[in-house]
Amino acid sequence: MIGRYIAESFKRGTVQLVRRPMYFLMMVIVPLFGAWVLMDLMDEGGIHRVPVAVVDRDDSNLSRSLLRTLDGFQQVSITHHCKDFNEAKLLVQSGDIYGFYYIPDGLEERALGGHQPVVSYYVSYAYYAPASMQYKGFKTISLLSNAGVVRTMLRTVGLRDQAIAAKLQPYATHVHTPANPWLNYNYYLSTSFVPCLFALIVLLITAFTLGSELKSGLCRQWLAAAGDNMVLALAGKLIPHTVLLTAVGWLMQWMMYRVYDVPLNCNPWHMLLAMPLLVMANQGFAVLMFCFTPNFRFGSTLCTLMGMLSFSFCAFSLPEEAMYPWVQAIGYVMPIKYYFLLSVDQALNGIDLYYSRVYYAVLLGYVVVPLLLSWRLKHECMNPVYVP
Repeated sequence: MIGRYIAESFKRGTVQLVRRPMYFLMMVIVPLFGAWVLMDLMDEGGIHRVPVAVVDRDDSNLSRSLLRTLDGFQQVSITHHCKDFNEAKLLVQSGDIYGFYYIPDGLEERALGGHQPVVSYYVSYAYYAPASMQYKGFKTISLLSNAGVVRTMLRTVGLRDQAIAAKLQPYATHVHTPANPWLNYNYYLSTSFVPCLFALIVLLITAFTLGSELKSGLCRQWLAAAGDNMVLALAGKLIPHTVLLTAVGWLMQWMMYRVYDVPLNCNPWHMLLAMPLLVMANQGFAVLMFCFTPNFRFGSTLCTLMGMLSFSFCAFSLPEEAMYPWVQAIGYVMPIKYYFLLSVDQALNGIDLYYSRVYYAVLLGYVVVPLLLSWRLKHECMNPVYVP
């Protein structure tokens, strides 16, 4: 009887999956297209030559030297020379440039006279990645210009270059990045944002699937097809999704580690095993949300909210050290956090699998815990009440 119930539930879930083209679009086209866009965007290691403008009100040897140095940076490209602040601001608002560097009158005179001139740079964060690149370039040139002015002043008082260098840079630093010696942005952005996007899609698809049964009033039929066993009903409903999403996830991993050459310093089976666990963990998280709030609107909203916050709370866009402790704790609630830690340990650092066993176990725990609370979802299916 259990075999028949599983077969009936699986058949019902597969038919619903095949009959709706929306599932194919959201489960195959959207994640693959999103992964390709993100990885191809950063294929060269980062965003380079961001168009910017300069406003040189001083027009001195020092200001021209600064602008030549700025234009030589890989991050930015000076495409416009503006007369005043308002002209540069209009170019930013029109989208022709992403920021501008402002040099005031009397820069050289005040700098060599021992005063403290002020240079300004304006960055538009409407586009985060280009803004970060130009901010890095503007800040670097400002620091270099300060060092250049100090060096000129020290030379005028008779100090030698060796003594000047010791004052400007008392000690030298050596940066070692064994997991990413190329300092390639693609290697840490793609390994975090692409799986997080995929996890968000899994959450939304699962929430829509479960919520549709509740909203349409067919949840009683869904449960009856599984012999009134909620675990069998969930298995029959979600296993077809799991198989298809896992295949899509493996294809994304192939694009990441083979097509775009993201480092894979472990046995490939370690990451291949992590993908179905990631899919099932996010499906389990969505089921858990519906166990707490068995309602289409509330359950979907919770899954969407937590999935979107994962980009920030799981330290993909903001360092964990800069977060409040309670924000860090929320990050560890989401399954994608453990997949990210697992990929760092295995794919990037290549440490022994033994040290990542906890992350595999936690992902598996997201599959087991919702089953223990499935009685609440079963109660709602047995007595469906539509709440708009």
